[in-house]
Order: sequence, then structure tokens, then C-alpha cells
Amino acid sequence: MAISMDTLAYARRLREVGFSEEQAEGQAQALASAMSDSLATKQDLVELESRLGGRFEARFAQSDARFAQIDIRFAQMDARFRAIEAEIHGLRELMDARFLEQDRRLEIRLGEMEKRIELRFSEQAFRYDGRLADMERRLTVRLGGMMVASIGAVSALVRLL
Repeated sequence: MAISMDTLAYARRLREVGFSEEQAEGQAQALASAMSDSLATKQDLVELESRLGGRFEARFAQSDARFAQIDIRFAQMDARFRAIEAEIHGLRELMDARFLEQDRRLEIRLGEMEKRIELRFSEQAFRYDGRLADMERRLTVRLGGMMVASIGAVSALVRLL
């Protein structure tokens, strides 16, 4: 839609300030032509706003739909992460239980081994104690025999002397 301009009144004003008739009419027509070709009217702006508003609304609707899809994907990823965390937690508890069971078994085995070692040491100590007592007896008998022989020899020497 073109802007209406009173070219006759504009040309009259130009003539009043010193423009010639030809200059005033040329200037008025040039200005009217420039204004009608390049300037927008309020109606032009309302029509443009209506067209752009529809486009913006369509774009916003598309953006909202895409954001809704992204939100759904994030929710799905959150659900996956929660499932994985739960699985990891379950596996951790299972491994902790297994480690505790292995630790308990190991403690039992170590206790049994300690008992066996103590029993073997006790048996060895008993054997060594028995052998030591036997050696003491034999040594005592030998020393006794040697003392008897020595006393006998000393007595024989005393009698002879």
C-alpha cells in the first residue's frame, strides 16, 4: 500500500520559498515516488507483523517440540543411569559379600593351619624333651659308672699306698 502525499501542497510550499515551478513540481513528484516505493505504511507493517508472527509461532512450536523430544531423551538417559547405578550397587554388594565370605574362609583355614603348626611344635617339643631326658639318664649312668670306677681306682691306690 502506498503512502498518500499532497504533492500539490508540497510544490506550493517549495515555490513560496523560492523554487521555480518546474523545480517544485519535479521535487514533489520525486519525493512522492520515493515515498511510495520505499516507505511502508502502518497497514504494510501490520501485514508484515501478521506474516512474521505466524512464522515465529511455527518456529517456536518446532523448537518446543524438539525441546520436548530432548527432554524425553534426557529422561530416558537418566533412567538408564539410575538402572546402571542400581546394577553397580548390586554388584558391589555381591562382591562385598563374596569378599567377606572369602575372608571368613581364609580366617578359618589360617586358624586350622595355626593349630596344626602348634600341634607339630608340641609333638616335636615332646620328642625332644623325651630324647633329652633319655640322654640325661644315659649321661648320668655313664658319669655314675665313671665315678664308681674312679672311686674304685682311688680305693685301690689308697690300699696299695
